[in-house]
Amino acid sequence: MYLTTVTDLPDQRDRFRSSVATLAPGPLRDVLIAVAYARDEAARSGTATASDDRWRAVVTAAERAIRDVAIPTPLQLVA
Repeated sequence: MYLTTVTDLPDQRDRFRSSVATLAPGPLRDVLIAVAYARDEAARSGTATASDDRWRAVVTAAERAIRDVAIPTPLQLVA
């Protein structure tokens, strides 16, 4: 297994945020926003990774996305 260091430059974070902002509201956007907050926290604190609380927020958003997608929406017939 190879371990690489990713350099997180400010302009890359801005492009990521801009790309996420263009997505329609929904589960994917929620997960990516949680990831963005985690990345920003790590960049602000100067650490290699975000705190456990931030990663828990990412996992929670992902679990919510899976649950929301897995629940079928009943069809409504319009006469």
